[in-house]
Amino acid sequence: MRNDQTKSSSDSAHGGGAGHEASALKIGPVVWFMIGLSVAAVIVSLLITGLFDAFENRAGNAEDRPSPLASERQKLPPEPRLQLAPTSAEQLEDKRPPNIKEDHPLQEMKRFRAEQDAKLNSFGWVDEKSGVVHIPIGDAKRLLLEKGLTTRK
Repeated sequence: MRNDQTKSSSDSAHGGGAGHEASALKIGPVVWFMIGLSVAAVIVSLLITGLFDAFENRAGNAEDRPSPLASERQKLPPEPRLQLAPTSAEQLEDKRPPNIKEDHPLQEMKRFRAEQDAKLNSFGWVDEKSGVVHIPIGDAKRLLLEKGLTTRK
């Protein structure tokens, strides 16, 4: 008889008997949490929308007035300028785009190389007051080979 009693009591404890299992989950707190979460999400989205509107108004007001340092700034940047940057104050004031055919980077590079080659293959003053001159590169190499480099002894 004892086996029958223990068997029937263990069946009912593990859900093997008739009936249903009572749920320990209360639905009320879950619903209130979801409502609170939804309200918080709406409030946060309204705050973010207001913040973006404030930033947009602030940016619009800042664009209307120039910086106090703007009058002290040069219109053209100092040399060396980037390729296809404005090359004159008139071009900058008129807001004209660069002339790609004349100011193309490859043409600019060719023009720069021609200027450097002309400087390397000609005579000229480096500093006229102190009497320093530059000579063509070929002559400089030849003089260097004839005289040699000075070395420490």
